[in-house]
Amino acid sequence: MAAVLFSGPPGATAQQRSEALKERVYVTFTTLAVTIAVERDSEHATIGGAALTLLLTVVGTLLAVFVADVTAHMVRDSSLPSRAELAHLAYVSFGSLGVLLAPMAILGLSALGVVGLAPALRLIAVALVATLMVVTLFAVRRLRVRPRLKILVLAIMAVLGLAVLALELAIH
Repeated sequence: MAAVLFSGPPGATAQQRSEALKERVYVTFTTLAVTIAVERDSEHATIGGAALTLLLTVVGTLLAVFVADVTAHMVRDSSLPSRAELAHLAYVSFGSLGVLLAPMAILGLSALGVVGLAPALRLIAVALVATLMVVTLFAVRRLRVRPRLKILVLAIMAVLGLAVLALELAIH
């Protein structure tokens, strides 16, 4: 299941896996930025409002990616995508909906009173940085480089994720 969520369906080409991973990283960073923005005003926010904001952000971003990919295909090939191409474009775009799993589960715990909204939003931010690490791990596991270079790539992604987190916190 994790392999499908993070690196594509069985039989996916390297290019297809690459496109899906790229979208996963992009959507995860976007979700991270929005989570931090919602946390900034958490004393005025509601759990339902936070969930709706994250849902709309992710779905809106993925719809935009899908439309952009379909449009780019039409410009590049001067034709509509075939059924198989459309299915691939949909997978690349909407396969990243999995980014919402952890945030919604955490907000569910908040709704049950297990954790307050502000701490839940901080936990979501940490979970999203961890998601970036897992996505990167699935990406680098196939690299034909020395293990220390794989670790370096993972460390760079962690630093970038934490840098985005720090920048967002500094701005808000």
